[in-house]
Amino acid sequence: MIYSSIKIFILRFLISIPFLTLFALTAQEKQNVLFIGVDDMRPLINSYGYPQMKTPNLDKLASEGVQFDQAYTNIAVCGASRASILTGVRGSKSRFVKYYTRADEDLPNAVTLAKLFKRNGYTTGSIGKIYHEWKDNQDEWDIYRNFREQRDYQSKKTLRMIEKRKEINPNQPNNYIGPAWEYADVEDDAYTDGKLTDFAIKTLSDFKDSQEPFFLAVGYVSPHLPFIQPKKYGEMYDDSDLTISREKTIPKNAHNRSYHNWEELRNGYLDIPKKGPVSLETEKELIKSYYASVSYLDALVGKLIKSLDDLGLRDTTTIVFWSDHGFFLGEHGFWCKHHTFQEAIHVPLIISAPNMSKNEKTDALVEYVDIYPTLSELAGLEAPDYIHGESLVPILKNPSQKFKSEIYSRYQMREVVQDLDYSYHEIIGYNKYFKDRNGNNTPSPDSDERVVAKMLFDMRTDKLQAIDISNEPKYKEIVEKYSSKLLNMRKITNQPIVIK
Repeated sequence: MIYSSIKIFILRFLISIPFLTLFALTAQEKQNVLFIGVDDMRPLINSYGYPQMKTPNLDKLASEGVQFDQAYTNIAVCGASRASILTGVRGSKSRFVKYYTRADEDLPNAVTLAKLFKRNGYTTGSIGKIYHEWKDNQDEWDIYRNFREQRDYQSKKTLRMIEKRKEINPNQPNNYIGPAWEYADVEDDAYTDGKLTDFAIKTLSDFKDSQEPFFLAVGYVSPHLPFIQPKKYGEMYDDSDLTISREKTIPKNAHNRSYHNWEELRNGYLDIPKKGPVSLETEKELIKSYYASVSYLDALVGKLIKSLDDLGLRDTTTIVFWSDHGFFLGEHGFWCKHHTFQEAIHVPLIISAPNMSKNEKTDALVEYVDIYPTLSELAGLEAPDYIHGESLVPILKNPSQKFKSEIYSRYQMREVVQDLDYSYHEIIGYNKYFKDRNGNNTPSPDSDERVVAKMLFDMRTDKLQAIDISNEPKYKEIVEKYSSKLLNMRKITNQPIVIK
């Protein structure tokens, strides 16, 4: 009797081993995510073909994963782009439009990336600037620190200038804004981005101790205006490193509506004219300080990733490096984003994932709405059926394979479809508007649309987009073809999103 009982016990134990093992492996192999977002950064990185850039840590990250050389943001402004990335949904004429867009207002009840991971047992954290509006979907994060001190000047000279400005005109809007660039003789952690890096490292250490799977989003303000960083990063560059744009006007033959007054830099910064071009001296200082801000960011990202290595978390963590959109450095006369030209929509994207390709670059055309389904597939999670993107996992496995035939991007009334041959742009007019929560006009969902201007560029011979060829008779069929593509995408994106 005792012998039989022992046999039954042993048998039951042996039967249970596969299930115990499966449970243990499932818990152990859950894919963590380190989601690193930056602001206003175009792919000015050494590994992207810009040897003047001092970016050793981002270069190293690219060597440890896949660098997407043809990645594009879907919306060229902060809040709208971030809402699109985190929901996996494209913008439309009335959804994800302005810089202050909130995902929880434009697409309530959406299963965002953070919500998807949280529902599946992950601890979620948001440190720094992830959404543009800091209260946007705040409840989806278990850990939340916004670090929103964007204009975190450290130079005593700058601080005195700002105080004097306040004294002279205390009622002036933006009187807290100082110069457009600064190099303070301080350590890396004196600025906000340095502080949030230290907090993110502490958070990773806590994750290590708890052994809980995590989705950690770390959002840097750099290299957004003002271009501010410790002095040592400015000393990395001189005039010989700077690339000064040769195309400082709107493209030849382009409609005058392709230009605007680029309010970004004109938004109260000292010594910046309210209209017209900046001086060559100012242009050089702006470009140099932007480069320096990128190098400062590079150092902080390197410090963050090193901590991941030191904690023994790298082998179970996917790292995604992305920027919400690009930034003009004088090209076409702009100092901002807010457009559909290449400088505004072409962005860096690097993904380093366990068991995926290493030290690879791909020319596959990809969009930021593709990030959502990529991360969900890597983690073995089911993405909602309403999202617009496609998983990049096939490219992570085989970077040489084909993917999309074209990408789509927009900024308010501006829309673009682009492939490896042509970049076609339209400016859309609407007949109905409503007032958003900030009192600004936004096209109504039921408004009629008409094309009021168009541009076409041959990307094989005119990568700088200097000459608009849309009105040349020999390109008539091409214009019609790409205009039809935009119309079809417009119909898709303007459809209401049904969340079940």
